Amino acid sequence: MTNQHTAGRAGGAGEAGGAGAAVPLGATDFHVLMVLAEGASYGYSIMKAVESHTGGAISPEIGSMYRTLARLMAAGWVEETGEPGDAPATTRGLPRRWYALTVAGRAAARAEASRLASVVMLARERSLLPEGRLR
Repeated sequence: MTNQHTAGRAGGAGEAGGAGAAVPLGATDFHVLMVLAEGASYGYSIMKAVESHTGGAISPEIGSMYRTLARLMAAGWVEETGEPGDAPATTRGLPRRWYALTVAGRAAARAEASRLASVVMLARERSLLPEGRLR
C-alpha cells in the first residue's frame, strides 16, 4: 500500500533514481530537500527543521532521517559536504556529517513544488480550498 511517506521515494528498490526520477516525492524526502535548499546542514538539525516546518506533522526518528539522507544521496540529490566555516563547534561526540543539496536535488525539489502548486490550483477549482494563502 502506498502512502504519503513512501510514494515516489527516490532510489528505492525497483524505482528509478537519479536526477531524472519522477515526482511525486514522499513528504519526508521533499521536506528534507526544502531544508537543504536553505543551505548545508547536519542530520539532527535537518530532522528538527523538518519537524518545525511541518508543525510536527512529520517527525522522523534519527535513524529514519539517516536512511532518507542515504536514499537521497543514492539518487544524486544530496551530497555529503564539509562543515561550513560558520558552523557551531561540536562540543561532544563524533564530528557532525554535513549534507548539501545538489543541482539535481534542487531540480527535483522544484519539480515537486510545481506539481504541488498544480494540485493546489486544481483543489481551488473544485472549491476544496479557499483562494489566497494557505495556513
